[in-house]
Amino acid sequence: MSKRAEIHIRNRVFLAMLLMVGIGASAETLTGRVVGVADGDTITVLDAHREQHKIRLGGIDAPEKAQPFGQR
Repeated sequence: MSKRAEIHIRNRVFLAMLLMVGIGASAETLTGRVVGVADGDTITVLDAHREQHKIRLGGIDAPEKAQPFGQR
């Protein structure tokens, strides 16, 4: 895969994540730092109290770890 295609895919995933944060179904706001990526649609966020939250992003299509490009 070319570097340009990689950047395009990365940008699309990032945009999808931003859109989901903006239109999420939850009424709560979670502020923190992403400390882990389980797979294409699941992240771990560390909040100000050092509590970890596992967040699954809905509405995006990203590869799972075992699929092609899942490690990127």
